[in-house]
Amino acid sequence: MEKYLQELVGKTAKFKVDSLAIIQSNNSNGTDPLSTTPLLIGDIGLQTGVAIHSGNAANVRVALEGTVGLTVATEATAIITLTIERNGSSTAGTGVLIHQQVFETDFVRVFSPLSITAGDFPPAALVLAGEIRYTLFISSTSDAIILSGPVGFNGSASAGTTTS
Repeated sequence: MEKYLQELVGKTAKFKVDSLAIIQSNNSNGTDPLSTTPLLIGDIGLQTGVAIHSGNAANVRVALEGTVGLTVATEATAIITLTIERNGSSTAGTGVLIHQQVFETDFVRVFSPLSITAGDFPPAALVLAGEIRYTLFISSTSDAIILSGPVGFNGSASAGTTTS
């Protein structure tokens, strides 16, 4: 993860601030249909206090990754949306949009798990608060899309300045 973060921002991070992973489901047995109402499937809080004490509050970088397994109940065309927000509540649209990925199914009945990857450079004021919350939501234009799992969401925060 650290190597990925370094490549993502093109800088060498001096130290890791925090890392967290959440697994909503570790199997493919889910039967919940999706809807146009975004469903919260990932929620992490990254601790940023160590950046405060090191004087690096303005140099925090966050890498976020989520994966979700889906199946299709019947042949349908649907648009599936994965959204990552910063410091919102458990309701989509209440936080700052970090990244949104849209997938069109085009009548595909079976497909690989969907993934979303994002980076964030949170403002120093948020870092100074000591924790930054990131949430992952999913929605679909068709209830034929089933949240079968597995579902995972993880994030890593690093801080420091460039060394080169």
